[in-house]
Amino acid sequence: MNLIYLDESGNTGKNLADPQQPVFVLGALIVPEGKWQLVETDLEAALDKYIPSPRPEKFEIHAGDVRQGSGYFKEVSVTSRIALRDNWLRIANTHGLKFIYRAITKKRYQRWLEEAFGKGVTINPHLVAFPLLSQVINKWLKEQGESELGILISDENREVVGDIERFQRLLRAESSELKLDRIIEKGFFIDSQQSCLLQLADLCTYQARKKEERIVGLPPKSIDDTGIELLEPLIYKGQEAWHDVIQWLSKLPR
Repeated sequence: MNLIYLDESGNTGKNLADPQQPVFVLGALIVPEGKWQLVETDLEAALDKYIPSPRPEKFEIHAGDVRQGSGYFKEVSVTSRIALRDNWLRIANTHGLKFIYRAITKKRYQRWLEEAFGKGVTINPHLVAFPLLSQVINKWLKEQGESELGILISDENREVVGDIERFQRLLRAESSELKLDRIIEKGFFIDSQQSCLLQLADLCTYQARKKEERIVGLPPKSIDDTGIELLEPLIYKGQEAWHDVIQWLSKLPR
């Protein structure tokens, strides 16, 4: 069994014109069940090193706060913040974790929406990224062996939770290449404060977004350099069934 932690970055909902966040990213951190306790223990030890206890009751790592020195990281030095981020990413590498993500450039996505559905129709990019990402996750699981299965664990997102649960049910029942035959149960939605691994998924997804923003032309910032570099060995790049997924999405009732 593999625990698959999903998180997003760059979510501006149906606003696809935010110049500061031109890319939406949905990411999946894959953690084999035999490793999750070891990884969590290492993450907590690194956290104790850079942000010693006692910590606030609802403390959690948000990648944006780590980068900007906001939230719980307001009084933490830049050196410690970046060292913690990089240490967590190194832990993911040490344990051989895999990270799969789907980036959506919002301007290009807006043009596709208008061509496919006409002006005035807006669909949260999370709902397009999910079936694209889930196909690659399913294929990765198949590559690991006949008995490999996965279960999806996501941060709570009230905007899309109902649709994502519906998509997962529909894709599990598919008879086509899109069938999710390696994803079991329904998706689980939990409070990210309760999971270091979900917070690690947040760090990975944020770094993937910063990588993709450089590709679309946002000025790079040196604070992101080592984070992007440490993310690279984690990334698994699979082939998406793009046209099949888009056709499937276009047929769904809205």
